[in-house]
Amino acid sequence: MKRLSAGIAIAALVAGAGIGAAAAQGNSLSAKPDATEIITDAGKLMYDYDVENIVPILQELGLKWQGRTAPQGQKVIIAEAPSGMSFVLMPTACKSGVAAGCVGVSMTAVFGGDIDQRTVTSFNYRYPFTSAGVEEGGSAFINRYEIADYGMPRGNFVTSLSVFLVQAEMLQESLITATQTVSQKSYLGDLSANALNMQQVFADEGAAQLAGISADSHQASLESTAEFVRVLVEADRQSPGKIVNITVNKPAAGDE
Repeated sequence: MKRLSAGIAIAALVAGAGIGAAAAQGNSLSAKPDATEIITDAGKLMYDYDVENIVPILQELGLKWQGRTAPQGQKVIIAEAPSGMSFVLMPTACKSGVAAGCVGVSMTAVFGGDIDQRTVTSFNYRYPFTSAGVEEGGSAFINRYEIADYGMPRGNFVTSLSVFLVQAEMLQESLITATQTVSQKSYLGDLSANALNMQQVFADEGAAQLAGISADSHQASLESTAEFVRVLVEADRQSPGKIVNITVNKPAAGDE
């Protein structure tokens, strides 16, 4: 598996690349409609998470979005939740090139500021629907990975996205209200040896076949999450406030 090129990724994410931008009026996610009303054609199956399939859903939900291009040409969507929180949708496990036939999608929100490691760890243990962590630079993140190998109903995707955003905002609030503690830090980079081993497997076609995995598999896409979060953090440093949501811990009573 090729590692993401941080330099290329940062430049592309900051500059943007021709997918466009849009914002629809109203917001379906802010309401609580019946499942059959959450979006049109809720039962219609999506067989991939290509940008061309995701963008119409975001537009119908009234979510603002912008298109970017990540390393090796992957299309990435930077969107805004009803609360104003930024999050990223990255189609993955693409079977027809780097931006087509993508049967996986990674939903990610990143938070910078005063990050309390214990709060992130506790949140991760409590809510298995998503995965929360801290990247090596100290930013927190929350991630959800969806698959559509044999089809995903449009309504299910919207529900999953809605729950992800609710949990992302819960993590954001937890970080803001957390009490700073002394804790043993741990980061996604602690598993970097595993990611390196995976790269070596992908470089050896025979080993990859033996392991039953490939560079366009869901396993490969999951292994790229840590690097992608780092790319998002670096990109935001060059264009502050576009990707990373900043959290500042509220002082405890009597500390002001």
